[in-house]
Amino acid sequence: MGSAWVVAAAVLFGIGSVAQAAALAVPGTPWSAQLRHPAFVAGTVAEGLGALAHAMALQTVSMAAAQCAVSGSLAVTALAARWWFGTRLGGGGVLAIAALSGSLVVLATVSGQSGTATDTAALEVGLIVTAGVVGLVGLAGAVARRAWLVAVCSGLGFAACSTAVKLVDLTHPLSALTSVPAIAAALTGALGCLWWTVALRTGAVTTVTAVVVVSEVVPPSLLGPLLGDEVPTAFYAVAPVVLAVAALACVTLAYRSAEPAPAVENPLPERIPA
Repeated sequence: MGSAWVVAAAVLFGIGSVAQAAALAVPGTPWSAQLRHPAFVAGTVAEGLGALAHAMALQTVSMAAAQCAVSGSLAVTALAARWWFGTRLGGGGVLAIAALSGSLVVLATVSGQSGTATDTAALEVGLIVTAGVVGLVGLAGAVARRAWLVAVCSGLGFAACSTAVKLVDLTHPLSALTSVPAIAAALTGALGCLWWTVALRTGAVTTVTAVVVVSEVVPPSLLGPLLGDEVPTAFYAVAPVVLAVAALACVTLAYRSAEPAPAVENPLPERIPA
């Protein structure tokens, strides 16, 4: 079931990203109207369901394996963007998707088993500090219209959210809702969603997704052993190399997908007047 949750999250994240990007790409439309567009609402629902599937994966598989859902969503995004926006992938893009997929298989192989994470004061302080940094730096990036910086903050927000979810003790559901990890998960998750939406307004969907994926996947995956995951010795040697390959594949895919062809003036069908 853990693998099923990972796959479901990857598909939902990927499709939701493209649907949201399509609504935000409509020219001459106010932001408030874009956020109410059916495509954006549908994409948000898909992202929400993906987050639930990801949370279930975090409870059943190791952190590194659960983060495969995030990386895998980039391939779904790239393919969906190719169909929706006409974005070129090219041979390099196809190879990047193959490298990303292969690295995820290797990472899942050496990621070990999910363990019981121990909540500590240091981790809680780290999550709160991360939320503050993500909020302030993301705001600065949004004001300066730096899509890549906002995307990094979005990814780090989601990374902190995944880490916080891993720390939530579900054996006591009522007390878990008011725990510091649960509050930190809600705060960092909200910041991740906010900066994700802002980044999509100023950058290409595949490029933004690639930056978010790298920022979201790498830190929690490396923190897995500190969060109670039982990993084999090979993890410490293989995981950094595999994550570096995945990051390079994401960057390559973003570069290959940066220029749409042909340009789509309106990616959404116009409504037929009554």
